[in-house]
Amino acid sequence: MGYASIETIQQEVQDWDLIRDLPDRLGAFTKKITNYIEGQVLYICRYESEALRASVDITYTSETFDYILVRTMGMNSYRDIRLIYKERDLFAQKCRHYLPSILKSMEDPTSVNLGEMVEAKQLKSWEYGKALPPKIGPFELYISPDRAIEHINGSIILIDYTDFARKDQLIIMYNRLRDQFFGELKINSVFHATMAFDSTNLKELEKCLDEHLETTLKEVSEADHEI
Repeated sequence: MGYASIETIQQEVQDWDLIRDLPDRLGAFTKKITNYIEGQVLYICRYESEALRASVDITYTSETFDYILVRTMGMNSYRDIRLIYKERDLFAQKCRHYLPSILKSMEDPTSVNLGEMVEAKQLKSWEYGKALPPKIGPFELYISPDRAIEHINGSIILIDYTDFARKDQLIIMYNRLRDQFFGELKINSVFHATMAFDSTNLKELEKCLDEHLETTLKEVSEADHEI
């Protein structure tokens, strides 16, 4: 049996009891009915906090016929693998269970246990991380090491400098699987690779940041932003 069209799904979820019964506010987040299609994705409902620059989207994709919860903090967005289901009722059940804790973790990243490997790095007590400047040119320190967040593929984001006006970003991540620190860039939202911050421990990372942080951000700002 085939799947219903995304337009049919859009009509069906307009009276979805999950969306109707979810509270208007959860912590710092406010519920907003979105109900629009962008490409193969139907955006059904969003919890957002403008102050935190954070949101959670309840979506449906006709690419894989799944209901998916998408987490966004700043310019960092990913699909929560615990909330990907083809069965609408099962997705709703899991969403009711996990959504409050997900929003709490986004409002207060320090409440999240990132695991023993991250704890062993002592990021929360890293003196260098505490001294990172809150602004470098047009970039603001959106994520600091003491408020690191979970990301994808075994990584956490421990440093995020973002120019929200120009959609530029440098993030420094730690990958548990490789036991390695590394960086990624976005210029006008487009991903660019960098090896300037590859390191195996915090001392090496400090050296990379001393040598490359400000110059990298300056180069990003001066790069061609035409897409």
